[in-house]
Amino acid sequence: MKKISLFILVLVGCTSKSGKTMHESTSTAIIGGADSMTSIVVADTCSLLNDKVMNESGNEEQKKAETSEGVPYVPVYDQSEGMRIIRALSKAYGDNPNVIGDFIWSIRCPYFLEGYYFDGNTLVFQVRGDTLRARKILEEVSGSKAFSIEMMTDSTFSEKQLQGLMKELNRRYDALPKCRLKANMVGWGRTAHFIDVTFIRNTPEAREEFRRLLMDSPAISFSGPEEPIRNNATGASEAYGISLYTEYTVYADTASTASFILLNGSGQHIICGEHYFITYEGKDGQWYELPINTVALDIAYDVAPGSSRRFVARLYSEINDNTSGRYRFFYDVFWQSREKIRMMAEFRLTDNYEKAKRAEKTPTPKMTGGNYVEAPKEDEQTVYQVVEEMPEFPGGMSALMEFIRKNLRHNKAEKWERVIIQIVVDKVGNATNPVVLRSVNPTLDEEALRIVGIMPKWKPGRQRGKNKNVKFTIPIVFNP
Repeated sequence: MKKISLFILVLVGCTSKSGKTMHESTSTAIIGGADSMTSIVVADTCSLLNDKVMNESGNEEQKKAETSEGVPYVPVYDQSEGMRIIRALSKAYGDNPNVIGDFIWSIRCPYFLEGYYFDGNTLVFQVRGDTLRARKILEEVSGSKAFSIEMMTDSTFSEKQLQGLMKELNRRYDALPKCRLKANMVGWGRTAHFIDVTFIRNTPEAREEFRRLLMDSPAISFSGPEEPIRNNATGASEAYGISLYTEYTVYADTASTASFILLNGSGQHIICGEHYFITYEGKDGQWYELPINTVALDIAYDVAPGSSRRFVARLYSEINDNTSGRYRFFYDVFWQSREKIRMMAEFRLTDNYEKAKRAEKTPTPKMTGGNYVEAPKEDEQTVYQVVEEMPEFPGGMSALMEFIRKNLRHNKAEKWERVIIQIVVDKVGNATNPVVLRSVNPTLDEEALRIVGIMPKWKPGRQRGKNKNVKFTIPIVFNP
């Protein structure tokens, strides 16, 4: 029996039930014995300071900057002076000198002070009543003037007010029976002025259901996708001997889950996790994202050569009212120095429930010499990973690289970048079915796909003297 190593990374997001936000701390634990080991890394993103929220600010150009992996830039703030003020007030007003930031609820805290939060670098105090007198007292106690005052009115909500509402919301949620609303709620938490409730589907019906069953308050704001999000992404069902396919050929449109199998025939270890996304084909022929719970939870699985992993994805049928049609499951794997490959498996949902009950398991691809072929029996549509004579661009690889260099229309890369495209060279030499295996950004991806579309015919791949459909991987390089 093949073993799969696990590295578990749990990220508690800022939309959790407790409503807590960013705090820099991590903890690690090792469990398991000699035959298996699981490394659990818990990144605590919860604030130590009573759920204070840091509003976004800073350089707009920096905000737009992204790393080569597409991770957005996160601004870094210097809140050291604000923290010094908080420590001083905690010592003066807090019930416990060893607890920093918990003074708002102390009987020793001045009546006018109802909360605080950070706006970028700046500490902001929420004050009700005479703000000039409040500032004078806070300056004397803290020994600093480096803070702002926000005057509370009947139309604004302070930390104290929101804390009381949060407790009541938690109580009502716990008492609510299992229902569609509960399934739709990802989580909730306090911002500086509201309680933000995050839905999988943020529809008018969902908001009305929340107000009717849980709480109707102007202090509640809602987030989550309101309209279908178009996503025409593509991926590979097979790449480098790695194969992803749906476990069953079809599922009922009422199914709560769908399952998939990842086979590693690459001859090397691959890493995969828990993150995935699903798209569906709309009536207009475009593809849209299926709303799912995107709270950050990931488990890194090390899948050894020759091993497989079964993955179960939730379809949230009780929220999405899924209809019959085509769906695509996307799953990222990392191979060879953490090169990311976007895998895709297409499946169908049907309202023919008898057909769904009779659905058979998808035949397991056969592994030959470390490579998977798509079916045990060849037909005209069979696509090979490896053949005796691989496809060849006219003039060879050097000519292919020169063709790409000459035909690039533009170069938007800020540094050296590489988009990996997989194509199928068919039996007559056409470069067909291009798929982005390694994405950089939409602009460069689109240009790479355009280059494939203008390629001349290739010399087809051959097996036992006959032309075959063969997959081929092409790097398209962009220089700064």
